[in-house]
Amino acid sequence: MATLVVLFFGPLIAPLFQATRLPLMADSGALAHDLLSRYICPTPARSYILLGFPMAVCARCWGATIGLWAAWLFIRPLTIDDRRSILGSIRWSFVMEWLKRYVALARPVRLLIGALPFGLWVAEIRLWAGAPLWLLLLNGAFAGFWAGLFFCSIWPGLLYKVQKGIA
Repeated sequence: MATLVVLFFGPLIAPLFQATRLPLMADSGALAHDLLSRYICPTPARSYILLGFPMAVCARCWGATIGLWAAWLFIRPLTIDDRRSILGSIRWSFVMEWLKRYVALARPVRLLIGALPFGLWVAEIRLWAGAPLWLLLLNGAFAGFWAGLFFCSIWPGLLYKVQKGIA
């Protein structure tokens, strides 16, 4: 969870640090922006602007982090012992049935399902360079959600109750 917090807030904090214009804070914000935009994000020019400074990653990459959060929040109620959930009992049964079917798929099929949305990234970068930021954010969230579900499904013991039909 700590990693998800850093991935979500890091790109937001970098421009805020830069906006302070304080010597050490602004420099650390610029360093974070330079590192993330150079080594993580394929299109840093497509980022949201906060207080006159660009976020450290593009809208698509930040959307992927939001999608990872959504997958974790989707899976989280299934990893605790009781059924306390914001989903409610009717939705809970739907989620359980859907997850059982998803987990029952072969691992390569789940990998393909998780990787396919990233193909849209290539299409957006190559074919639609002027796509609106909200669409990049939505596409990133979609890809991040499916990638998050895949990794949760292969994490040893995380979905044990779903795989064994206990929950």
